[in-house]
Amino acid sequence: MVRDEILHGETTGGVKGLHQVGPTAAGEAERSPMWLLMIVFLNIVPGLEKITVLNTFATSEECQSERNRIGFEMAAAYPYERDFVIACQLNPKHSS
Repeated sequence: MVRDEILHGETTGGVKGLHQVGPTAAGEAERSPMWLLMIVFLNIVPGLEKITVLNTFATSEECQSERNRIGFEMAAAYPYERDFVIACQLNPKHSS
């Protein structure tokens, strides 16, 4: 089963190589969303960043809803894969 959880900075704080993809990546400079939906690979995957931002959201609830949807779909598609986590994290730009 795919693990999905909320990360609170301590897991990814200071991590180099945070990579952003998707339609909101280009608009990142225009706005500063509060919540990041990301995939964290627990093993090294050649050609992929360890942490990749999938999307951004204004609220925790929006992020968690999408995290649950993606987590369930990936668990169904890859039932024996346990090497990644779908997570929501408060944008470091908004943490104190």
